Amino acid sequence: MEQNAFDYVTQKVGEVLQERGFSQVKNTAAEKDKQSVVFAGDDLAYGIVYQVDKKRFELKKCGMTDEGPDKKWKSVSVWLFDPETDSKDQLQDIVNDFTDSVAGQIQKAVGQAQKKKRRKDDDNNVDTIFFFNRFVGIFPELKDELNDERSLYGQVRSVTFTREKLLPKIEELCTSGGNTSAVNRCATLLSEMYVSGDLDVRSIITIVLLNGLSERAVEALKPNFSQELAKAHKSALKMKGKKVKPEKKKKRSQIMAATLNEMDRR
Repeated sequence: MEQNAFDYVTQKVGEVLQERGFSQVKNTAAEKDKQSVVFAGDDLAYGIVYQVDKKRFELKKCGMTDEGPDKKWKSVSVWLFDPETDSKDQLQDIVNDFTDSVAGQIQKAVGQAQKKKRRKDDDNNVDTIFFFNRFVGIFPELKDELNDERSLYGQVRSVTFTREKLLPKIEELCTSGGNTSAVNRCATLLSEMYVSGDLDVRSIITIVLLNGLSERAVEALKPNFSQELAKAHKSALKMKGKKVKPEKKKKRSQIMAATLNEMDRR
């Protein structure tokens, strides 16, 4: 069953990668309690790993050298999956998330290559729309709600949409005591998006979401926080309940100081 699940995930993700010029790297050695496969492109490599003992799928990426992947792996997405108890629908959720992740990141990388003036520190930073789309795998109804938001307002009001649509869903998920796998996935996704997201995404995660959730909900998420997110959350707590007087309209980097008001107007 584990082998069948791993083969299915690698087949579907491999199809997306191969369409974009990636090729599978031959495995040189088998590892105990771990199944893995690597797909390499010109500048990037993706690895899919299933840890048998932890019942966990992971999608990771690294750069490429002349000799092959540089093996400086960074986690892109992590899902818990037990083939003995979890359903085919849950396995399909993993496939959908992994394929969406690689397709989105490759497309973004192409766009970044075309914008040479972008500073190196901004490379691979994802925006709020990508952030919301990543949560569709956990909350499928978000897809229609995003479309409704665009239809009504001509854009997605990032802060308002987070408060009215995403935050209540995460609150209910984390306090219902039901789907532990989804809670863990949610925390992992917040950690990943905090690291790879732009300033707007980081502010939404810390100030709008984490400061807007109940203590019970946050406690359910915290065990799976990355070190970066845990540190950022601790700092953001100092701003909880405070209203920061907006400064004069400046560059986008002032978004956090203005308590995200500008984000709702875009």
